[in-house]
Amino acid sequence: MMADASGELYHPMLLDPDDQADLLRDTGSARGTFADPLATPTPSTARRAGLHRLQVLLSPMPGAPNELYLGPSSRVRLGRRGSLHLSPGGRLEGDTFFNAFFLDFWRARAGIRRVGITCRANGALRLRLVGHFPGGRTRRLAVWDHPGDVEVSLRWIWDEAMAADAVRLSLSVEALSEARIAEIAFVSDRPPAREVRLAVGIVTHDREALFEPTARALADLATVMPDLLRVHVVNHGPAFRGEGLRTLLDRPLFHVVEQPNLGGCGGFARAMVEAMEAPEAPTHLLLMDDDILLDPRIIARAAAFAAHAAADVVVGGQAIELECPARLQEAWGRLGENWLPRMEGSHLDLAAPGALQFWDRCPDVHYNGWWFSLIPLRAIRACGLPTPIFLRGDDIEYGLRLRASGVPTVPLPGLGVWHASVRYKHVGMVQYYDLRNGLITAASHPSLAPPPGALQVLGWAMHHLLVHRYRAAAASLMAVADFLGGPDVALRPNGAARHRRLVEAMKVLPMPDRRQVPEVAGMRQPAAYDVAASRPLTVTSAALLTLRILIGLRPRQITTLQIGAPDPLAIGGAPYLLALEPQGRRCLVMLPRKGLFLRLLARALWLSLRYGLTRQKAAMRWRDRLPALRDRAHWAREFGQARD
Repeated sequence: MMADASGELYHPMLLDPDDQADLLRDTGSARGTFADPLATPTPSTARRAGLHRLQVLLSPMPGAPNELYLGPSSRVRLGRRGSLHLSPGGRLEGDTFFNAFFLDFWRARAGIRRVGITCRANGALRLRLVGHFPGGRTRRLAVWDHPGDVEVSLRWIWDEAMAADAVRLSLSVEALSEARIAEIAFVSDRPPAREVRLAVGIVTHDREALFEPTARALADLATVMPDLLRVHVVNHGPAFRGEGLRTLLDRPLFHVVEQPNLGGCGGFARAMVEAMEAPEAPTHLLLMDDDILLDPRIIARAAAFAAHAAADVVVGGQAIELECPARLQEAWGRLGENWLPRMEGSHLDLAAPGALQFWDRCPDVHYNGWWFSLIPLRAIRACGLPTPIFLRGDDIEYGLRLRASGVPTVPLPGLGVWHASVRYKHVGMVQYYDLRNGLITAASHPSLAPPPGALQVLGWAMHHLLVHRYRAAAASLMAVADFLGGPDVALRPNGAARHRRLVEAMKVLPMPDRRQVPEVAGMRQPAAYDVAASRPLTVTSAALLTLRILIGLRPRQITTLQIGAPDPLAIGGAPYLLALEPQGRRCLVMLPRKGLFLRLLARALWLSLRYGLTRQKAAMRWRDRLPALRDRAHWAREFGQARD
């Protein structure tokens, strides 16, 4: 959660319902045209029919960091309906994560050749357009006034002849009199390439406290965004208990599906089926997690990009750390060496000077997390349903499949949602899914890169053993064995039953103790492991750390605090505390257990040898069976299981 000035925790989307509706009312149109009462001619060069919103400047969402919306020198007051009030001399600086216009993305994927600014305001304003160029260079491109006696004004501010190499545009606004800004929008006179009619798919499992604000935000958004047709809620948990949530979900906007717990993968697969078969005939499906914090206005922005893109694209959003709400968790995903997922942009301070240069160029990406991912239903029909891998990596495999079919993923900046950081999640069993599903994905896409070798698989298990994560190591070894066994072993009889077997297997292993740490000052705090930046674990270093664990004495006092993923080379085989939250006050006590270490090490050596000898045959079995596992008949059987 986030904290206000008093230090009390609150949910930033728990707004007064009227405030929530007011915030959305001026920015909800998916089509983004100006065929509304504001198109009435005025004495100025006003808003006209035929203009199309690309991106609306967003006022700060209550509870979210202001610096992600407005620059540090801004002096504004937030009014009703998201309006911005400026006293004479007041300023608004828009070169921020949510309000900069990332021109290279629009130019590369939508072919935009001309951009204008419409301003709807009461009061006189001076607007300055700044162009941002590669290497951090900036140049003022235009200055113009919005007269105080004109409600709506239009100014064309960019074309390729004016600044062909600009990668980003931003606005600076100064009040020449008392002024109220109702809306500032980047617009185009180029019509959208396609119609976008939206369905939303959300999978939830007993997270009512986080899910309900998102559901309310979607309900409010639908009142001002007619192209938001339906929200498919796939419930894997118990029946909803909260009276307010149950009443909300009774609205026609929502379609609730109760099904057995098939993991996020099974839930999103069900949402895809429901959207494809819906009588409303949506064109796009927005997949979102149930535990995000959402500024719902970004949905119209994503829809506008999808509408204007020159060809079908997936529009992906960014994950921002819930615990540190100005820090980026992942901008987009790429697979690195040995199929290791790389969280691009991880740890970037979004409010820091120069941070937005990270998005100077529209990147070539492999996938985007399904915390916020807008997918054309036409592409889903062509690619089929996800592989039934329960959870973890379903978005990776499906993103690669979409990419191979010619539907790229565009991680348009300014579509951030707040999501709990993986830095403080240390659930050992997820390593089963990370490794097993990664091996399945590698088998599915042999043209992208060879499958990981035997040493890489051994290194995966050794990494966990050397930092005393025995549940994670055991889960990883189960993953290798199940992959080698093929679909008949790994998916039998179904994902839900397989998950229960995994949970039971983990219960027999010791769970680390928890400890409250009153004071962390003075403790050694190694850097977190980073797959792209950290030194690799070699055979020699693994052997030396193994010896240190086996012959080492346990110190009387633990002096190392690890925040984030532990690095074996930094831990050095010693006991340490593993933080469960950013301040490191709640921790797991990670201790070496020599007997368990040796048992798991022996199994790791045997399984890696077996993997090296039989991985190609296993990969071929998976490739042969995957088409049948992805079809509707297979998923229909999964959907039809009895709920626990």
